[in-house]
Amino acid sequence: MMRKYAPLYLGILVLAFMSIQTTYAQKIKLPSPDFKKDMMEAFSPSDIELSIDASKKEELKKSNGDFLDQVIKIAGSDSNDEEKKKSILSLGKKQSNAFSKILGENNAKKYKKSIKKKIRPFKTKYKLATLIL
Repeated sequence: MMRKYAPLYLGILVLAFMSIQTTYAQKIKLPSPDFKKDMMEAFSPSDIELSIDASKKEELKKSNGDFLDQVIKIAGSDSNDEEKKKSILSLGKKQSNAFSKILGENNAKKYKKSIKKKIRPFKTKYKLATLIL
């Protein structure tokens, strides 16, 4: 009797695994309009953390804005999710190098650590935030 239902059970099991895999696969899509505003706040350097002059802050702000614009452009593109992820991770590495160039190695490390703390609460709201740094 068990053999009679074995194909049915196997089919149900396969469907269950496929649906679980689909559920956990992270889809990269265009974030909400608040994404850039929230991320710019998270990327905003604190005077307490970094002692940098106004011109460096402005350069950092422009670099971060351009970076986030590119991330949003990639997320909204027609590329598949794997290509989007690869592009965003590559862009994140370039942005980390920009931090070092603008702030110097020591301050860049402090700054990245600060950003990661500030981004943490947004990771559930924006799945894209998990990829950017």
